[in-house]
Amino acid sequence: MIDPLTLASDLIRIPSPSADGDGMRAVQRHVAEVVREHVPDARIRTGGEERPWTLLTVGPGGPAPLFACHTDTVPVGDAQRWSRDPLGGDQEEGLLHGRGSVDMKGGLAAAAAALVRAATEGASGHLLLTADEEIGSLGAQRTGGILAELDLSGIIIPEATGLSVRCSHRGACWLRLISRGRAAHGSAPERGVNAVLRLAGALGPAAASVPLRRDEVLGAETASIGTFDGGDATNIVPATAVATLDQRTIADSAPLLAHWRAVDGIDEVETILDLAALRTDPDHPFVRELPALADPSPVTYFTDGSVMQGFRPDVPVVVWGPGDPTQMHSVDEHLEIDQLTEAADLFAQVLLSGR
Repeated sequence: MIDPLTLASDLIRIPSPSADGDGMRAVQRHVAEVVREHVPDARIRTGGEERPWTLLTVGPGGPAPLFACHTDTVPVGDAQRWSRDPLGGDQEEGLLHGRGSVDMKGGLAAAAAALVRAATEGASGHLLLTADEEIGSLGAQRTGGILAELDLSGIIIPEATGLSVRCSHRGACWLRLISRGRAAHGSAPERGVNAVLRLAGALGPAAASVPLRRDEVLGAETASIGTFDGGDATNIVPATAVATLDQRTIADSAPLLAHWRAVDGIDEVETILDLAALRTDPDHPFVRELPALADPSPVTYFTDGSVMQGFRPDVPVVVWGPGDPTQMHSVDEHLEIDQLTEAADLFAQVLLSGR
């Protein structure tokens, strides 16, 4: 049997920030090797090239759940701000410390431990490892072909929910907003057109008038300017300015896109990312039979569930995993060890029940 705590600690020690294909591949390889060590007949498939994915399947077949876990993390940032090694995987006073402990190497380790236990007792199940979730579920978008082949009873995303079952989250539409000007010498700004001023002047009123919508389950849409960049040097009137926008959506993003394209002072609008909202019926038999209470409120973050529900709209998708969501992406990220071990037990129950 796999000890989920040991596996989670080992995974934290493998750096795998988004866009690091080698790091994510190393995490996936380690998980596959550990599972194969305990389950020699596990079927393992890989793909994805620079955004790798790995699918591990055990058991005789038939309808079975899929656990879907991303293997990238957000960057550590300034390691001096951490009170301990962010890649140390330290265990102390009931907590597992390190980048990815909550998001989501702890959930991944619990799912892998459950898969091995299920296999030793003759049950079936799948574990899909993806890449680059943190920067837009880019790796999950490579998994449509493999997901289409599987006989699935449900998909579980073991992101941090404090072990409550969640059935929904908003989508995400990220845009790049570009303003054009005309360069000139900084000593004669009247000869140019300042793109920074054009874009800066446009953003405030445009952000205040976005036609944001509200949903009974998902809540309100939001729009947030994330970055702003413009100009090449202090003594040059900037010819280009660029801002990025994070919108969390409840429905088709087309009305929001149309709004930004009509703003005076913004010349180009590029779509960086457009993920649909996740919606699963909490009364679906798969959800009702899970060994945990369903919380009707959505999670605040997006997951690979958006992409996977698009590929398999016939399959219920839930977000359900160990950890406090407020620890995600934080300095001194840590996971309660009791939740990690409980998650492994609960996930094994799901696989052993044949749901």
